[in-house]
Amino acid sequence: MINNVLNLRLLLYLLLICLFFTGLSAASMQNESEPGVVKTDSGYVSGIESNGVWEYLGIPYADPPVGDLRWKPPVPVEPWDGIKETKEYCAICPQPISPDPITGEISVNMSEDCLYLNVWTPVKKEGEKLPLMVFIHGGAFISGAGSLYNGMALAKKGVVIVTINYRLGALGFLAHPQLSNESPNNSSGNYGILDQVAALEWIQQNIGAFGGDPSRVTIIGESAGASSIFVHLVSPQSYGLYQQAITESGPLWTNGTTISIFFPRTEAEQYGEEYTKSLGYSGPATIQQMRNVSARDLIMATPYSSSMFGLMNSLRFRPTIEGWLIPDSPDTMFELRSEKPVPLIIGTNRDEGTTLAANVNMTVLEYEKYIRDHFGEDADAVLAEYPAGSTEEVQSCMERIMTDYDFSDAAKFVAGSMADLNRDTYLYRFSYALPGQTGGAFHGSELVMIFRPAEVPLDDTSRNVSDAMMNFWVGFAKTGDPDGGMNQTWPQYTTEGDQYLDIGDIPLVKSGY
Repeated sequence: MINNVLNLRLLLYLLLICLFFTGLSAASMQNESEPGVVKTDSGYVSGIESNGVWEYLGIPYADPPVGDLRWKPPVPVEPWDGIKETKEYCAICPQPISPDPITGEISVNMSEDCLYLNVWTPVKKEGEKLPLMVFIHGGAFISGAGSLYNGMALAKKGVVIVTINYRLGALGFLAHPQLSNESPNNSSGNYGILDQVAALEWIQQNIGAFGGDPSRVTIIGESAGASSIFVHLVSPQSYGLYQQAITESGPLWTNGTTISIFFPRTEAEQYGEEYTKSLGYSGPATIQQMRNVSARDLIMATPYSSSMFGLMNSLRFRPTIEGWLIPDSPDTMFELRSEKPVPLIIGTNRDEGTTLAANVNMTVLEYEKYIRDHFGEDADAVLAEYPAGSTEEVQSCMERIMTDYDFSDAAKFVAGSMADLNRDTYLYRFSYALPGQTGGAFHGSELVMIFRPAEVPLDDTSRNVSDAMMNFWVGFAKTGDPDGGMNQTWPQYTTEGDQYLDIGDIPLVKSGY
């Protein structure tokens, strides 16, 4: 009798287990069959379909970097139950935002819980896998967000688009001896770059479910995003996470006309100690105490200038050359041809300096001292090439020097290095000036052509330039060849030929960048 009861209970128990897993299987099948629902490693997400493109906004790719995870490498996101609606952008990472002049409040949704990405994927045929373009935003490593760039227009051309957030300012780039001691790699100061690596790893694991091909990833970056790509091109931690790259207006030099883009480790950690002391923290528990400081207080303690030129000269939080993620100065590694040899599009804008070097407010004597401080033994040659006899000429010279040295020379240098390793290297100069906007082809103006935001009206010529540029970028993502079906052939770059594509009213091949 007892045995019969036990057998009955065992059968009931097994039946309940079967029903439980059957229910899970049915729920999974139901989830997967719902339009716009996609399964990721951490759970299901649902998106919105518009004009033949599915968009998924605010997908977490790592756990919130808060509390004990502040100033730590990102960790995988915790799984969730049910279906997460990813139909709205997430909060942007903490950054300087001007408060409302009347209320004094900041209306922007901003939080340390900001490690999210956005996906736009065309409605596709069953089993089709599309090439992928991952955009890394700029903002001098202190501002910006992936949500500022809508991938809808590019996705309509048959590619999957991803934009990402990464930690900024002190939260993303604080180096400190105590942080280095915590690290198994004896590394600190590059958390924002490690976020980018984590996003690329998430993409490798999950993008197939969105119709993307993880073996055809093109990373794109503008300004600080382009400098980030220079890091990925030389960092062993990024190898295998992408196959091609596009850099737009990326500063490179560690001795540029403004402050260095990359921080030597000793200087970065020294500044980190100065920064924590400015907040009142020193001693063996410094970092433990700093993890309790509010993000707002960290931002308020960060040097920041409202002038772009002032910002470029006061930038204190940026990638650190710490020997692990960044083995050596990227410009040194490009000189040694130590980068990953991948197909590359690289270029700059004709008038980078008109906004970045605006309102320098220097006298002629101050200008000459500035050049001597930055160029050392080459200062006489620079002053001979860019002579200034008045404050007006100083302004013009500074705009030209920043355009030529920090951007054009850097682009040609990297193009020449990569061309020695991979023939599929293409150099461009964006020279199209949007009608009605001052500053010419200023820093960042090409982004309007690539993303075509709905709030920026374009005339017929601008639409043609936009179409051409999107086709070049998408063609490159699809085939490694930027011609993209255009009538204009874009030649591969060589230092001997020095040919590039000038993207103006009509794209034209020129030489002598």
